[in-house]
Amino acid sequence: MQKTDLIRSAQIAGIGLLAGLAGTVAMSLSQAIEMRLTKRAPSPTPAKAVEALTGVEVPQEATEERLSTAAHIAFGTSLGLGLAVMAKVPEPARAALFLAGSWGSGTALITGLGVSDPPTKWGSRQLATDIGHHVVYAASAALAFVRLRRLVRV
Repeated sequence: MQKTDLIRSAQIAGIGLLAGLAGTVAMSLSQAIEMRLTKRAPSPTPAKAVEALTGVEVPQEATEERLSTAAHIAFGTSLGLGLAVMAKVPEPARAALFLAGSWGSGTALITGLGVSDPPTKWGSRQLATDIGHHVVYAASAALAFVRLRRLVRV
């Protein structure tokens, strides 16, 4: 791999991370609006996943909420690397694959850790809400990826 290829790969990876962050911000806004409209409480699932992975239980609800937010941001941002890996896949296929990968990986993680039931046991409203938020995430991240690549010209 030549130095220019390495630099280009690093740029695309950085753009993927920024796109993942943009998608996470959009998803967070989507969730905040939905929670306000439906009066749903924030989900403790991201914090429970961190607790399951680390073996450390968070003692207070306020701390658990902050941990959930941090885990959500870290996971969503890091998933943006998936866009970088698929940089040569044309749109809209890349966005569709990213949606499937991001929703599937998150769902597999929380189910595998035992902090959530599998989606087959969710009610239709919960499933539709979750998929809807992930559509917002994936579409926003994919759009940010395309725009940032044009901006940086890589």
